[in-house]
Amino acid sequence: MALEYTVTLLGDHKGNTRPKVSGDEYVVDALLDVTSHVEAGAEIPASAFGLSTIHCVSITGHEGVNDVYPQILTSTGGLYESDSSFLIIFTNLDGTNATAASDDGDPTCATRLRIWGNL
Repeated sequence: MALEYTVTLLGDHKGNTRPKVSGDEYVVDALLDVTSHVEAGAEIPASAFGLSTIHCVSITGHEGVNDVYPQILTSTGGLYESDSSFLIIFTNLDGTNATAASDDGDPTCATRLRIWGNL
């Protein structure tokens, strides 16, 4: 479970920051800045992005390219944590490739996401 994080919805070319229709679902671009998490990852709810369900999450960029690497976890069947949340973990790029236990001192876990789901 995420201990501390902030979500900033990013504006599109018209400045719209709300989820918008994309085919049969909605899509939203966001910056997720996890400033405190546990080694097992940070569970992020769909509601943080103005959605009730999540169908797809894509990492479109992240800071700290030399420090940590963010990953969205799925089950072996390709499912997210639930239909209304996803789990993100951070791997240390310090030669150990261990899962980062926390990022309290130096918040380099800001990750840009594109998320598809329903309201």
